[in-house]
Amino acid sequence: METRRLDAEVLIVGGGPAGSAAAIACAQAGLRTCLLERHADAKDKPGEGLHPGVEPLLRELGVAQGLQAASRARFAGVWVGWGGPPRFEAFGEDQDGPWLGYQVSRARLDTALQERAGALGAERRYGSGAQEPIVEQGRVIGLRLEDGTECRSKMLIDASGPARWLARKLDLPQRERSPRQIVRYGYVRGHCPVRDEAPALSADDSGWTWTARVDDDVYQWARMDFEGHSSRDEPPSEFAGMERIGATRGADATWRVTQSAGPGWLLAGDAAANLDPTSSKGVLKALLSGTMAGRTAVAIVQRGADEAQGGAAYRRWIEGWFDTDVTALAAMYAKLGADAFG
Repeated sequence: METRRLDAEVLIVGGGPAGSAAAIACAQAGLRTCLLERHADAKDKPGEGLHPGVEPLLRELGVAQGLQAASRARFAGVWVGWGGPPRFEAFGEDQDGPWLGYQVSRARLDTALQERAGALGAERRYGSGAQEPIVEQGRVIGLRLEDGTECRSKMLIDASGPARWLARKLDLPQRERSPRQIVRYGYVRGHCPVRDEAPALSADDSGWTWTARVDDDVYQWARMDFEGHSSRDEPPSEFAGMERIGATRGADATWRVTQSAGPGWLLAGDAAANLDPTSSKGVLKALLSGTMAGRTAVAIVQRGADEAQGGAAYRRWIEGWFDTDVTALAAMYAKLGADAFG
């Protein structure tokens, strides 16, 4: 049977915030762009609380209206009890009033980003995941999909999230800065007035817990237990008696950074660098790294920039950001007696 063929100047694996932002940046510049996503229906997941600083970036990407459609709550700050009594930490304010964060449906936000990429001319393909990269003379020149389609490109951007598809296939080097850790999370339905106005983050020497309202009558919780403490799959006490929605799920929250650039490829989002949700910048960093990866691809493919230099600059940016956040997070964890981080 003849192999099916798909060609694009830039191929992007993963339709989350990082992959969609990369697709938008490439399509805005006029590159032939193809966004590949295994799942046709976006799913909700951790990372639903967004800092107010995300709004200008989403406006630049052309999805400000999508952000509004995805928003389910606005809040002026977060209640934080980090080894002590909870205190309200506001985002700030200006002459127009308090800065308000967003509690969003990630499924709706991801869909809005993908649709924006499509409106700019990016091709979107769903239903078949990436199987293996195509490598010739040490350079990635495309990939093969699970359905047998062969895709060729001038640049491949992996934004597959914690799956880290390309890193695993190429056995890329990585640095881990924490023990292996899993965040458990779930959803409940009902009413919890204490959580309606602002999310809360509480932590002690056993771990931390995040709770937030994510829709009119839906709340999310997330829990990470430090090494040596048993993992908890039950909702926190403030959600006692509320209806559980689905099973408790888990997400890899190990702190790691992977080589993020090489001949014919770039990594973005969690595929490049991963921290746990207490960094509070997951979606923002995904959007920024996706946008930067897209712009790097534009500079190399369209403008003839030196690929090695462009990739090295992108890698320094990713690793510098990661190391800065690790230093800050490790200091926070040390206050709780968790010294194995950083």
